[in-house]
Amino acid sequence: MPVEALQDIDDDVRRNIEKPKFFDGINVSEYRFSENGFDWHLVRFVSNERPKGPLWIVPHDDENAAFDAMIAAVKAHGGVGIAVNSGPGSARRQSGNGICGVRSGTTTSCDPNRNFDAKTPFFTSAFLSHAAASQPVIALHTNSPGFSGDGNGGRGEITIYDIAAFKRGEINPRHGGTFAVNPAAEMANADTLGLTAFLAREGKPDDTKSKCGQAIANDGIHFWHERVLKSDGSMSNYLALNRPDIAYFNAESRSEADLAIAAARHQIMVAAYLKNCVASGDKPTP
Repeated sequence: MPVEALQDIDDDVRRNIEKPKFFDGINVSEYRFSENGFDWHLVRFVSNERPKGPLWIVPHDDENAAFDAMIAAVKAHGGVGIAVNSGPGSARRQSGNGICGVRSGTTTSCDPNRNFDAKTPFFTSAFLSHAAASQPVIALHTNSPGFSGDGNGGRGEITIYDIAAFKRGEINPRHGGTFAVNPAAEMANADTLGLTAFLAREGKPDDTKSKCGQAIANDGIHFWHERVLKSDGSMSNYLALNRPDIAYFNAESRSEADLAIAAARHQIMVAAYLKNCVASGDKPTP
């Protein structure tokens, strides 16, 4: 379908439609379905030249820099990008009335990145059915500054800092985290990091993941090995528990008033992951 057909219903498309060549080389389609009391609208962006590259996902419609970075990644590296469109208002959560992912009971709003679960097979497969064999799934997130008490207006929890230690006046990485080695100024903030997930029952990340994380840190990027005990409904947790055969990477960039700054960080993290953690031929290491 022509991308222009979406500009009235997708603010990310409308925001970029006038930029020269922004969507060039990309085939666009949409998918609508209802599940567990929520009506979903997903927009897919596929590289015309290299459709069997990584699967890029942007679950949160309000993370505009992540969307921009996803389009750039599809054009640069190939593959399929899938973004959740929560409506023309760019909401973070999907309104409805039903069951959201791993949550018990019903809710009137659903966080898309807490909705990957066996109880949401349509939603989950709408993404993973586009994961090409031997290709990674790469999620892009652009979030608020880290945490309350960080002195920078933090409101969330995505940070490389050990929060408890920070509040005691100590600067340590969170459990499983590694500080960037000599980071460039644009990558030094504590709320920009890459992560992969591993199962708690395995005790620690395997050698391949450990080498991947250290190599990314050596390239000047904060890195966190996320320990998964049980699923919180995120893509990282779902894959660690159910599809460990699929390589996964999540790039978290601190939000900025200038979207290009946050989007550029995504590109740096993606390039480091593909260089350090993906074998020749764009296949994940075993």
